[in-house]
Amino acid sequence: MNTVLKVIAKIIAFLVAFLLVVALPLSIISYNVGRVVFDPPLVKQVVTDLVTESDLIPVALEWFSERRAEERYAEGEAQAWQDEPDIVQLMSKLDSEDWGEVRQEILPDSILSGWVSVSVDGTYEWIDNEDRVPQITWSMAPFIERADGDHGRKAILIAYRELDPCTEEEIEDFQSRLDAAPKGTEVLYNLCQFPDPWYEDQISDYIESLRNLVKNVPPEFALTGELAQTEDTEGVGPSAIKNQLRTIRLLMNLAPLIPLVLLLLILLFTVRSLKGLGMWWGIPITLGSLITFIIALLYRPLLTAALASGPMSEVPSIIHASAQRGILHLMAVIFQPMRGQALVALLLGIALLIVMIVAKSERAANQ
Repeated sequence: MNTVLKVIAKIIAFLVAFLLVVALPLSIISYNVGRVVFDPPLVKQVVTDLVTESDLIPVALEWFSERRAEERYAEGEAQAWQDEPDIVQLMSKLDSEDWGEVRQEILPDSILSGWVSVSVDGTYEWIDNEDRVPQITWSMAPFIERADGDHGRKAILIAYRELDPCTEEEIEDFQSRLDAAPKGTEVLYNLCQFPDPWYEDQISDYIESLRNLVKNVPPEFALTGELAQTEDTEGVGPSAIKNQLRTIRLLMNLAPLIPLVLLLLILLFTVRSLKGLGMWWGIPITLGSLITFIIALLYRPLLTAALASGPMSEVPSIIHASAQRGILHLMAVIFQPMRGQALVALLLGIALLIVMIVAKSERAANQ
């Protein structure tokens, strides 16, 4: 009977040891993801670095301006949109480098970092409070002030320099439209650089157009205003998401306990000597930590391949590279500390294997 119980105990211990090999990398990854995702100051720093130091905002603006120009043409709002003389089409001629300069003029780091800070704080406060939706409101006043002032003029000039000098035909076209228009009717300039005496008036028209756009921007923008109007249905909605986030955070915080529980089970079922301790603890810890270390070293190519065939496959090509860099930047914060953690666990596993070898040698010597 005792022999049968020992066999059963070893089978259980083997299964638990196998689970330990799998659970060790998963628990370390889960803990590190939770360490980053549920650390508001760290998330704030990472996201702020992403939006202020990467090209994500400029290339997103470039993509949006091109998309808007094409939509206007497709919907019949504009004819031959490449030559339509309005500010929307003027902005469509900018590339990401130009948009980077425009962004610095009207959306400097101070504004973007403020929006990020409000968004992150509002989201994490919502997880722990009883509000139905996050309270996130962006102050648009600094943006309005810059876009409506000298910085807005500089942004217009950045776009204007991308235009080609007007040809004689374009000047004649403008002049003929001006002569044919009823008195007091605004006549839009062709999308080209007009010489004097039209230059200042052309720039003024573009600045006035920008100011008209800015007038539609509210002093405050409730980012989650639309979300507050939706109703929870069949377990889907803000309240359900909040509960899921709380559960995920709890599980990620408890993830390191899983390997410890498995080690205690192995100790309970089969370890009766230093040799057994070295074998039943040392082998799974060594294998699990080695897998973790390899994942921490190879996460970039693995993640890049996963993104390319998964969620990033639907991202517009113009913002694909910047979005991928942002994700990899965040993943670096998660995975890089894992190398040191896995190395410590690997050294512990190797030490236990040495204990097993020494105990086995001493036992053989005594026989």
